[in-house]
Amino acid sequence: MKISDFIFRFPTCGITRDDAICRVRLFVASGDTVYAVLTDLGEKNTGSSVTNSVENIRLELIKKGFISEHAKIIEHYDKEYPEGGSFDFVTFDENNSPSWESSRLSSICEALSVDPKEFLTHSLEIPKLYEDIERIRHDIDPYIDEPWSESYDVINRREDIQADMLPEGKLSEAINRNSGESELQALIKSDLSIIGDFYSHPAEEYICFSEFPLSDGFVDFVMFSGRSRMDVTLIEIKGANYNLINGNSYEDFSAKTNQAVQQIRRRLGYITRNPEKFRRFVHEVRDTVEAGRAKYNSFIGPQGALQVDPNKDINLHTIVIGGRSKDDLKESRLRHDYERGNSPSIRVESWDSWIKKSRRK
Repeated sequence: MKISDFIFRFPTCGITRDDAICRVRLFVASGDTVYAVLTDLGEKNTGSSVTNSVENIRLELIKKGFISEHAKIIEHYDKEYPEGGSFDFVTFDENNSPSWESSRLSSICEALSVDPKEFLTHSLEIPKLYEDIERIRHDIDPYIDEPWSESYDVINRREDIQADMLPEGKLSEAINRNSGESELQALIKSDLSIIGDFYSHPAEEYICFSEFPLSDGFVDFVMFSGRSRMDVTLIEIKGANYNLINGNSYEDFSAKTNQAVQQIRRRLGYITRNPEKFRRFVHEVRDTVEAGRAKYNSFIGPQGALQVDPNKDINLHTIVIGGRSKDDLKESRLRHDYERGNSPSIRVESWDSWIKKSRRK
């Protein structure tokens, strides 16, 4: 027979030090045995799970007079699991250290002398319990459901970037006019967040450059991003005034595409011959820009300084963008075969394939 059913607030030793909550049902079975069923409340819990806190919950229930030390404890997780949830009998040694023994709904109902319906309704679907959960959560922390607040620097930087963005459709219009290399480069140079938004991972954590010096030349655009190990992306672009692949039966990249690929390949050759020198150089550039001194037309994303380790190897990516698509399927196969057949790999995109994937048109 069930004698009590309530939401129980208990102290926790978790990182946040906030109290936690669980559902407690007390039953008296044959022989006057008292059972306490402790139900974890999942995402509505404000602290440690029932599993990680079961010994603390037991002691608090004893301390507050709800149960005696002889009560039997059952750990329960609701019906995200089949057949009423998951159940474990929990026993405690002389040091209050718990041990678990898995059980099934039928065995639990037999021990408690209750109908299985008792466990077939999720705790959060019971209005009275849900109201109590929300009230106690608010008492623990009135701001518990508010999203994490960003710093004002990030908010203001994002707003500044958005205010200076290219008008929507400006880049697409230039591509559809089959604009040349100079026009497309000028558009992207005027708003380097186009590159940052497209390639940064995590989002908004990037530093972009144009005309980035490398060896005896320049790379059109370079982006730093990543976490721990820095991602360095080299981007060479050509115009939209030619076809990505030849129109003949050889099905090869056009001369302008191959020219851009060879430019990138020369830069890669320098990097692979001087990996440590290149790693030190890009981190020196990053440090300079993050200190507030512009370099190589640098443009820093909303999140500011990158969370990368200068002592770790970098991840290098190379991309060529140019030309227009005529047959997406044929070209995607050619690009795939080319990228997999070269080491280091060079990604090749037409302007059509690139703009389709971009959120910035």
